[in-house]
Amino acid sequence: MMKLHDSPTSPFVRKVLIAAHERGLADQIELTGPETMANGELRKESPLEKVPALVLDDGTALYDSLVIVSYLDGLGSGPQMIPSDQDARTTVLRRHALADGIMEAGVASVMETRRPDDKIWTDAINRQRGKIERAIDALEGEVDTVGDAVDLSSISMGAALGYVDFRLGDMGWRDNHPKLAAWYEAFAKRPSMVGTVPPG
Repeated sequence: MMKLHDSPTSPFVRKVLIAAHERGLADQIELTGPETMANGELRKESPLEKVPALVLDDGTALYDSLVIVSYLDGLGSGPQMIPSDQDARTTVLRRHALADGIMEAGVASVMETRRPDDKIWTDAINRQRGKIERAIDALEGEVDTVGDAVDLSSISMGAALGYVDFRLGDMGWRDNHPKLAAWYEAFAKRPSMVGTVPPG
């Protein structure tokens, strides 16, 4: 049984879990829960002390969601997360970078709001939100070519847009992105998405 250090609200963890579901591996992964951060277990197994971190049966720890999804892509069955064809792989990785950037900017924006009121830097929040808006604009322009594909880029897009809804719902990203909104509405119905919705 593999062990995944997780946080139930992390979009990066959700990306890994979506991939695990799609590859038929979800029942082979034990979630540790956020308490491993408090008791120091995560620090022992992941030098960066960041989630997600996947610990294999032999004790090897894998860090970073991209590395973990790449590892899971070699296990189980189901849709290939990272294509072997160079052109297709480059496209998937580029879209993944956009989606990952949305997640990073979203998390940074949320963390900034958790500072004491007199320490919050509004300009920093606006800069992060600008990144999210530009990335969503870019995805709107090419979502037609994503179609029904289930791969690293589409699961990352699903996790990223889900996080924006979850933490930054006031951004109203659907208003000016009808194609992306329609794609997300359909993709969000996949069992892998439904089964990984963050609590709360």
